[in-house]
Amino acid sequence: MNIRDFKQAKAEKLLAEVEKRFPGIRDKIQSLHVSTPLSYRDYIGTSDGSMYGIAKDYNNPMMSLLSPRTQIPNLFLTGQNLNMHGMLGVTVGAIMTCSRFLGLKYLMQQINKH
Repeated sequence: MNIRDFKQAKAEKLLAEVEKRFPGIRDKIQSLHVSTPLSYRDYIGTSDGSMYGIAKDYNNPMMSLLSPRTQIPNLFLTGQNLNMHGMLGVTVGAIMTCSRFLGLKYLMQQINKH
């Protein structure tokens, strides 16, 4: 089995499970993308692939800082790899990404309201 077939088989298995909980969701999916640790190796430059993201260096944090905005129109990133690992990194990454759409001042006002 080649890598494309492997990825497709895994995607189908996952979609079958999701369909059990959310019938008809497959018809709502415009596109589907599956990755492996090798995909991470190819896209973020880790030497042997990584499911846990870019290694951060606390001595030089700016070297591994990612922007939520990409060079691809309407494609934005979010999550732990934008600035730090873990749950806090996911939260801060989500705020950074949302602030690109809403503005940081407005977003912080909304967060502080609730």
